[in-house]
Amino acid sequence: MPTITIVGVAAPAGASDAAAPAGASGAAAPLIVEARPGDSLFDAAARVSAGVDTACVGKGTCGLCRVKILAGAEHLNPYTDEERKHLGNVYHITKVRLSCRCRPTGDVTIEIVRKRSK
Repeated sequence: MPTITIVGVAAPAGASDAAAPAGASGAAAPLIVEARPGDSLFDAAARVSAGVDTACVGKGTCGLCRVKILAGAEHLNPYTDEERKHLGNVYHITKVRLSCRCRPTGDVTIEIVRKRSK
């Protein structure tokens, strides 16, 4: 099963599927979760309460569940129409995708991105 590493978030209390010991520098260690067959990045992150923003709970309609792909982009499905609608056609610059539209086939490292308020 693919391993999803989520950097830049604090491990929530009781996240049993995650391995997240405190770092020596006091910074949060990455959350690590195994993606189940058919899981999206959103599904895997939700299982460990990683704090991915959402209004549509993974249906691809709100555009809030943004993640930056730090490693393993080659293990994700191609960019989708929903992503193009919400994020534009700048993935090659930003490396930001919608977590609910990304289905991993191998190990991926992500960082949660918050949508900027206007």
